[in-house]
Amino acid sequence: MRLTPLNIALACVLVWAISEFGSEQDALFSLGGLLLLSLVLIAVDIVFRLWIRQTQRLWLMQIGFLLVVAIGTILIKIQF
Repeated sequence: MRLTPLNIALACVLVWAISEFGSEQDALFSLGGLLLLSLVLIAVDIVFRLWIRQTQRLWLMQIGFLLVVAIGTILIKIQF
């Protein structure tokens, strides 16, 4: 299994969410939301792996996907 940006992002989100479970502050994600996010990231990673065979191009496409999602999320958060 190759290491990809979506795998790294999923690992970071899971580690961050697990570290938040012990704190007394409100969690950003519910357990169901965390599970849904994990499944979506895994599914998108599999789709990218099926469509793109070259490792370098796979990395560029997944980094681009993460940047588009991050920018979109920030724009939505600013609007509402």
